Amino acid sequence: MNPVDELKMLKHYIKLSDNEAVKRDCLESFIDSDEYEVLLDADSILFSVCHYGLKNGYSTEQMVEDFYTQRNSIISRIEETFQVEEIYYYFTTCKNNFRIELSSIYKANREQNELTKAVADLKQEIICDLLLYDLNVFYSDTLEADDLIADHAGRYSIICSIDKDLKQITGCHFDYYKQKTGDVDEYGTPVKDYKGFSFTSPTEGTELLGILMLEGDAADNIKGVKGIGKVKAKKLLNGRSEYGKFRAVTESYIKEGGDWKDKLEVNYKLINLIK
Repeated sequence: MNPVDELKMLKHYIKLSDNEAVKRDCLESFIDSDEYEVLLDADSILFSVCHYGLKNGYSTEQMVEDFYTQRNSIISRIEETFQVEEIYYYFTTCKNNFRIELSSIYKANREQNELTKAVADLKQEIICDLLLYDLNVFYSDTLEADDLIADHAGRYSIICSIDKDLKQITGCHFDYYKQKTGDVDEYGTPVKDYKGFSFTSPTEGTELLGILMLEGDAADNIKGVKGIGKVKAKKLLNGRSEYGKFRAVTESYIKEGGDWKDKLEVNYKLINLIK
């Protein structure tokens, strides 16, 4: 939901829960500005551009143009609600990812193919292009784009990504993943639109961290607690205090047995983005 509309809704409530009251205060603090900064997770845009470009025989120049077209479309949608002062671009380029030292199987399920090579090549092209125009570009040899965004996120930041992990971070998010709206255009083609805005409160960020700790992350090959998926994880954490959430996570690891303490500590370091 648009943060402005969400704040209006919360202000109509007669009584708020602790989480709703904190979220109201965070929203009021966030919208108290005339200008905002967009922290753009560029990796997923690159993946989308290359996936479509390879399928349709695009040249590198056409893919570069498509990247900027998608960037412009996303920013235009955000500016329907908030005035964007600056755009910051984040890329994952790390060859010495600190998470590999923690877990040798981290992202080991991701095979290298024509698409991943195209993404790497286009990423280098886009980074060089952005640096040529002295734009705000961030990448690291040890940190992923998520880590850099988490480090830079501030009071008036709009985190722009399709990565659910980033929603651990308190603040405004814009999900640029396009999904079907249920409508069709004049040619009968299903209409797609961005998932759009959401706002994460501190309590919601902590709960997401707990959910990821319990269910794991198949995309990054992080093993959670056996037998616990998203639904069960939410049920275990719902309504608990911050301390209660972490206690529930710890108890679940203990019940699984084995080297639960080492697994718990490693997974926390792999998943946690909350500063």
